[in-house]
Amino acid sequence: MKTLVVYYSKSGNTRRVAEEIQKALGADTEELVEIGTKRSGFFGFLFAGRDAMRGRSSKIEAAKKSPTDYDLVFVGSPVWGWNLVPAVRSYLTAADLKGKPVAFFCTMGSSGDAKTFAAMRELAPGSKSLGELAVPQAELKSADALAKRVGGWAQEMAAKAGAK
Repeated sequence: MKTLVVYYSKSGNTRRVAEEIQKALGADTEELVEIGTKRSGFFGFLFAGRDAMRGRSSKIEAAKKSPTDYDLVFVGSPVWGWNLVPAVRSYLTAADLKGKPVAFFCTMGSSGDAKTFAAMRELAPGSKSLGELAVPQAELKSADALAKRVGGWAQEMAAKAGAK
């Protein structure tokens, strides 16, 4: 089964989860990169949360991999201000995921996953949502526990999508 993991990561937490999915399934990865948006420093942090809470999109580099070429697509996002980040909002708005099995994941300080997943599902109309995985920051401390939890979930999603 050909699998794609698409994600945005500012701090590296969401990247770690994406890498565990990649390892578990031998998936291809696509990291979303914002263009012309400064997210560093104190004000960058504040503006990032504001943009997420206002449901804004951001300009991102063109995707190098098309989800239409894959049997299963994972989409991952950090949670900012209890919301989906602008880069992932932009990706989901533009991506053709109709009829595609999709699984969503997020990383977060402590909460905001329900609202983030609701936005992801809404922005991927016509896709076949297989499941969701929220990873709180505290769970990122143990690499072995993270690998086991994320790898198991990824394999469960692949089985739902029809993997052999």
